[in-house]
Parts: sequence; structure tokens; C-alpha cells
Amino acid sequence: MSQQRRRPNLPQGGGGGAFNGLSPLMKVAVLVIAAVIAGVWMYTSRGNTTGPDSETAKQPASAQVGDCVQNKGSEGSPDMEVIDCGDAKAEYKVASMHETECEPGQSRYEQTRRGRVQFSMCLTEVAAK
Repeated sequence: MSQQRRRPNLPQGGGGGAFNGLSPLMKVAVLVIAAVIAGVWMYTSRGNTTGPDSETAKQPASAQVGDCVQNKGSEGSPDMEVIDCGDAKAEYKVASMHETECEPGQSRYEQTRRGRVQFSMCLTEVAAK
């Protein structure tokens, strides 16, 4: 007597998982939802404060109390750069860092990301030379 092996009844096309069992409209809906989730993730991870392109990496990270800075931007959109205090272009001297409020007569410089302060310093104007 010979034994015959029975093959399991597989659907034509070789299977392929649950995605192949969906209607074309459901497949499109799943892909759209996946694209929305990927888009939200990419948007929220932009400007990540730990990566090399983060706002933290762009701040004047080398600024310390006592350093001088020059505003290379504008009043409305400042771009502070640390420069030598003996340079005639030095506009401000760093009085303190990471303060929530500055002393009277000082200017506060801060960088924000989505409304949250990432970096701040209190600046004193350097006297004209």
C-alpha cells in the first residue's frame, strides 16, 4: 500500500497575506492612512533637538557668559554669532544664560521651536567704540 500525501487547499495565487485579501478600495485606504502617518512622523521629527541639523546645533553653542556677539540677522529675526569683544562689530556681551527673565537694561535673546524656548541668553549692549 502506498501512502499519498494530501496537499492543503491553498487559494490560487500562492497566498500573500491579509493585504491581498482586501478589496482595491480598502488597499487604497490603507496606503493613504500609512502615508498620513509617515507624513505626521516626518513633520514632528523635523528640527529634532538631538540631531546634527537641530536648532540646538545651530545656536551660538560656543557662547559663554562674558563672550560678545553680533546680530547678523535683523531685529525681528536675529542671528547671533560669537565674535571677539575687541572687534568693533561686537554689539552685545552675554550677561547670563538660560534665564527666564533678564535684568533691567538687558536684552533677551532666545531660540524657540514650535513655541518652546530651546536656548536663551541675557545680553548687555557693548558701548560704542
